[in-house]
Amino acid sequence: MRAVDRDHGAVSPEEGQPLPAGQLSAPDDGPVAEPAGRRRPMGLLLRGLLVLVAVVLVVVFRHRIAEWWDGLVGVAWKWVLLAAVVQLLSMQCLVQQQRGLLRAGGGSAPLGSATSTIYAGNTISATVPVAGAAASAAYTYRRLHALGNSTGLVGWALAVSGIAATASLAVVLAVGSAVTGSLVGALGAFLATVAGVVPVAGLVLVLRHARTRAVVVRWVSRAAAVLGRWVPALRSDRVGLRVDELLSSLGSFRLSPLAGSAAGFYALANWLLDVATLALALVAVGAPVPWQGLLLAWAAGALASSARLTPGGIGVVETALASALVAAGLPASQAVPAVLVYRLVSLWLLVGIGALFLVATPAGRRRAPDHAAKA
Repeated sequence: MRAVDRDHGAVSPEEGQPLPAGQLSAPDDGPVAEPAGRRRPMGLLLRGLLVLVAVVLVVVFRHRIAEWWDGLVGVAWKWVLLAAVVQLLSMQCLVQQQRGLLRAGGGSAPLGSATSTIYAGNTISATVPVAGAAASAAYTYRRLHALGNSTGLVGWALAVSGIAATASLAVVLAVGSAVTGSLVGALGAFLATVAGVVPVAGLVLVLRHARTRAVVVRWVSRAAAVLGRWVPALRSDRVGLRVDELLSSLGSFRLSPLAGSAAGFYALANWLLDVATLALALVAVGAPVPWQGLLLAWAAGALASSARLTPGGIGVVETALASALVAAGLPASQAVPAVLVYRLVSLWLLVGIGALFLVATPAGRRRAPDHAAKA
């Protein structure tokens, strides 16, 4: 996750120039609604095409769907329940990681508040189209800041968390590639290791090298100018300045070997418990667990999810993961039900819990960061 500092200014996204007087009330003007009206027929057409494609797929694969349904009907729900418990433990690793990082920087986060923040942020990330990751990071940033942690500390904790997640994922990919015993697997292990090292080196370079930091700030400012057309919070010429201040403040924090090891352990445990959830989903439908190809199959779903082509990776992750399991030797009649069970506990269960936390969070607490920023 990456932190985003918001500023609600009445400026245009074009190089921070003030909006013309007639545009200050743009949200209430008729002409602004016209593009949405013109886009509506296109949206209806796309929905119609999706429905048509779904109907065609159901007709063409009706026999396979019957097999998949039989697989779901025979699910051993005690294993599904165990998979759900393991998935909740996976999420709790992220909660403990965030709390540990905040404590390492002199801050704090009560267990209940940290738990609700992580779950709610995950729900936002999974349900908001296109900008889910950014919206989730912004929400998490604001909530942790509302708990009394400085903006620099929260940004540092989120940055370290993201680096730990990337590096530990690279470790999982490297191990999964290496156990295949092939040249391609060895190459995959090397590439995965590189993928884990590059973000760490990049972060250190940004925090320690002034020119590199200036380039990053310039890129962020340009991106904010473009995104400001749709996100009012980014319509400010101070976005670049605040990002520069944030990056500068990140360099003032130090991570002890113990705290760093704990952050890495929790990140790795989060991924491994998610892999265990997939294995339990396979057991739940009576399928054999392809241990040698399990990590790579799981990685295919994880990478498909990170592409964020659809909210929560719906459709994309299921296809990638089921295809990878079939390539690992499972019949589709077992792979597809297992994937559906896995997604039930790894996506829908977590989204539901996060939605409850979002609803249960008092509006005053959600607005607390805004009041603190103005004080």
